[in-house]
Amino acid sequence: FGSSRTPPLHRWCAPAGTATPQPTRTPAMAPRTQLLPVCLAASAVVGAVHLLGRGSQEGAFVTPNLRGEAAAALAAAVVAGSLGAPGPASAAATKFSVFGFGDGASDVYASIDADQKNPYSQFSNPKDRLYKEDAAEYIQKKKVALDESFKRLEKAPYFIKTKQSENLKSLLTLQLEMMRQNMEYVTAKGAPGYRNNDESTPAFQKANAFFQDISDLNVYGKSKKWPEASDSYSKAMTKLAEWKTLVAY
Repeated sequence: FGSSRTPPLHRWCAPAGTATPQPTRTPAMAPRTQLLPVCLAASAVVGAVHLLGRGSQEGAFVTPNLRGEAAAALAAAVVAGSLGAPGPASAAATKFSVFGFGDGASDVYASIDADQKNPYSQFSNPKDRLYKEDAAEYIQKKKVALDESFKRLEKAPYFIKTKQSENLKSLLTLQLEMMRQNMEYVTAKGAPGYRNNDESTPAFQKANAFFQDISDLNVYGKSKKWPEASDSYSKAMTKLAEWKTLVAY
């Protein structure tokens, strides 16, 4: 192993046999308060690189002392760099409230509208909110989707007549869930959470009866009981026409 003697610092800064370059004066020199942290950081980085390089030259066995010295040098570089940075602006003290009581500027309860009746809801008061569940545009979108579902449902008699069990199952499986959601939206005039889910109303009862017939149609189709499947389809179409009358479709 080579000698552990540390060579002078200037040998790491300039090649041997060359004169150390002298700094040239510029018209505008940086203030000493800014140059001092930069010089300290540069010296610490050079010392850390030197210690790490000496450890790799001396062999595979690196003593813990070298690693400690390198870590200390890097820490000194970080501290020196932070000295030159401007201090952070003083921020306002954090204020919290307790269960909504108090002047908590940083509390989640501060974002609740003053006229909100529910202290745990961050949504607007129903009379001032932008979303109106019974707006005509939302009802019309649901009706457009329902027209497509009803149009596809007209293929069921052909599948029953030709005894295509899998195609009938595919048709009912793809359309049933979305058709139910859209019919319930039109029936109750709104999405879940914004509507009256009273299923005792005539329109809701008629919609549920329609879906019961559609479910029976799916079961009879899987069992290949075609007369029963045809009867269930006829009952479903009758109830669908009655539902359209009840909701002014």
